[in-house]
Amino acid sequence: MMVISRNQPMEPAQPGQPTSGENDAGIESDTARKQHEPTRKAVSNGFSKRSLYIAAGVVGTLAVLTGATAAGSMLVNGRSHETPAVKKQVPVATVTVLPATLKAVPDILSLTGSISATDPLSVGASSMGLVIKTVDVEEGDYVRKGQVLCTLDSSVIRAQLAGAEARLQGAHASLIKAEQPNRVEDIGSFEAAYQQSLADIQNKTALLDQAKASQKLAKSTAARYAALLKEGAVSQMEAQTKETEALTTGSTVRAAQQNLEAARFASRQAANRLTMAKEGGRKEDVQISAATANENAAAVQQMRAQIEQTIVRAPDDGLITRRYAHIGDLSNGSKPLFEMIRKGNIELKAKVSQDDISRLAVGQLAHVTDNTRSAEGKVFQISPIVDETTRLGTVRIAIPADSGFKPGMFVKGQIERGNRNALTVPNSAILSDEGVDYVFTYENGVAKKHQVAVGARVKDVAEIRNGLEPGEQIIVAGAGFLNDEDPVAVGR
Repeated sequence: MMVISRNQPMEPAQPGQPTSGENDAGIESDTARKQHEPTRKAVSNGFSKRSLYIAAGVVGTLAVLTGATAAGSMLVNGRSHETPAVKKQVPVATVTVLPATLKAVPDILSLTGSISATDPLSVGASSMGLVIKTVDVEEGDYVRKGQVLCTLDSSVIRAQLAGAEARLQGAHASLIKAEQPNRVEDIGSFEAAYQQSLADIQNKTALLDQAKASQKLAKSTAARYAALLKEGAVSQMEAQTKETEALTTGSTVRAAQQNLEAARFASRQAANRLTMAKEGGRKEDVQISAATANENAAAVQQMRAQIEQTIVRAPDDGLITRRYAHIGDLSNGSKPLFEMIRKGNIELKAKVSQDDISRLAVGQLAHVTDNTRSAEGKVFQISPIVDETTRLGTVRIAIPADSGFKPGMFVKGQIERGNRNALTVPNSAILSDEGVDYVFTYENGVAKKHQVAVGARVKDVAEIRNGLEPGEQIIVAGAGFLNDEDPVAVGR
């Protein structure tokens, strides 16, 4: 409120300076000037200057009070208070919706595991200590039953076979002779043959002792070179050579033992012939000669079987997966020469929970894939037990040999176990962000975001295990750029 003193007359404003009313209310607008125009006219009609100043002061005071009142109305407890504007929500997108529905979907069991051989075979040599002469197949070859894989040196066994065949011929001759009448002059020859057989035994015994001594020395030398190899005093090749020499002496000892046994057998035959010649028993002569012939025939058959065993053959049709045989190596009965997959058959072995394994059956089909190839397999064996610790059982799925899968590959599989009711939505409704699946629902003109757990996907729909309820309106088109709570419109 402006106070005007009556004792101090107001001086008129100087040109270019604002009046007191203008100082209080600011620069006078055109409208204010028009409002003040009657006052100015009143001055010209005889009002005194004093009255004019009083009127101007009143007008200025009213302007100040009006401005203060307006400013006060905009401050509440020190904060600006504005009348909020009415904001109308405009849909950011037009979408298509469909309800989440219950429908029958395939009950699919997903599993993982490694490809392995259904029936792996290890092929070795029956004869030990023989040198590998040839190798006829390589890894990756498909072989037939009886096909030659490699051969061993059979020269030693063939020499033994020649001796056995000679003895067989002698036995046959003795049998024929036994069937003839005895002659006194034959006794001398039988005696000489017997003495010769004894000398032959002594000779073969000496050779065996010599072979054993050589073997002992070779083993000792091989052991010494092995120790020197650890100390760095000899090379690997020198140590390996001594080891090979030690193994070779084993064959020499076995051959000497067989020769000694043959000499002893021949001596027994000579003794029998001498006895029969002295006793003159024709019937007994024939029986003994026949037995001797049969024994020699069995020895010949055994030698021929040993020669056949030097040819390593495929035990069945299959795929060669490993080749350990190398020309010049010695055969070792404890180590395989080849590994193969019988018939090329492969399988997927997978672990499944005790709940899932109870719902599997032999003959169920399985789809197997590694993301680059796929094949249709069939369950052929289900483990009869479940591991007590893991509560998992094993299911075996046969896979076609021509599927392109190889042992050792990691694959995924799916087994259909019939149908079941499940809540489903179209695949197009499911979105994903950093591995989290979600969908948008339409609720009262607004898009609502729901995180969901997706189960099996079948053709154009997906199973929703949790996160939605049947009948909820699912946005199936137009949700790609939506955010939670965005206003949307449903297209027609």
